[in-house]
Amino acid sequence: MAVTMPRTPPPPPRERAPTPAVRVDSAAPGTPHGFSATRGIGALWRHRSLIWALVVRDLRHRYTGSSLGFFWTVVTPLLELITYTFVFNVLIGVRFVEGAGRAHYALFLFCGMVTWYAVSDGLARAATSINENGHLIKKVHFPAIVLPGHVVASAVLNQCIRIGLLAIAALALGNGLSWTFLLVPVAVLIEAAFVMGVGLLLSVTNVYFKDTVHWVKAVLLLWMFVTPIFYPASQYPPQFKLLLLLNPLAHLVGVFHELVLNQRLPHPHSVIVITVMATLSLTIGYSVFRHHEDRFADLV
Repeated sequence: MAVTMPRTPPPPPRERAPTPAVRVDSAAPGTPHGFSATRGIGALWRHRSLIWALVVRDLRHRYTGSSLGFFWTVVTPLLELITYTFVFNVLIGVRFVEGAGRAHYALFLFCGMVTWYAVSDGLARAATSINENGHLIKKVHFPAIVLPGHVVASAVLNQCIRIGLLAIAALALGNGLSWTFLLVPVAVLIEAAFVMGVGLLLSVTNVYFKDTVHWVKAVLLLWMFVTPIFYPASQYPPQFKLLLLLNPLAHLVGVFHELVLNQRLPHPHSVIVITVMATLSLTIGYSVFRHHEDRFADLV
């Protein structure tokens, strides 16, 4: 009589280690997590195609369906230029050159506003870039750094369009342009590095403290009026000169004034200040961002 041996039940399937739902990776495989400004720029450069695609999407989303479309990039600063010129030059009577006409003041104001728009727009939108794109952050291997990166790139693109308008106005109403205008792209790149670094810090802060964006808007408003945009730096009260010297935006606006309107090289002190500030902000901003980005998916 054959004896049937009981069949040994198959071993239960081994449980696979849980795979993280999200892994946000802004570095190429095998790339060390460095905290230098050059590695921050490298991370942005690696994802330049994605950043450009997001910039195009951002512009389409912003202007699709509007009556003037992309021309609002030019119309909005022109309307504010007319308003500020009327208030500060006509009503208040701000003057900085004896005998200078209203056109001279308008050029001075518009040159400062072009710089200010890029900085304020880049910082305000970079602060909310992570929270507003939580659906992208939750995707596997999505490079989180492109979110504040494309916001800053969009602000710089709009600035370049306004600089072109400023150049036309300088040719038509001012003293024309000089070879120093060719150095404007260098100033724009330094400005973009500064805004990118601070924007990375703000984007991380806003993930943890959702009211950061409200503080940013309040500080930007104060920053605008303490920066020589509506008035020349020579009219700054002597007791606040230190505030002027420590204000990176004041140096940045002064550099654009020198290159575009005054047709001469900016003071080396201003160049050194904004270059050091840009390097420090990008280094610290990228370091903090890389340290915290793996937690974004759980917090947004």
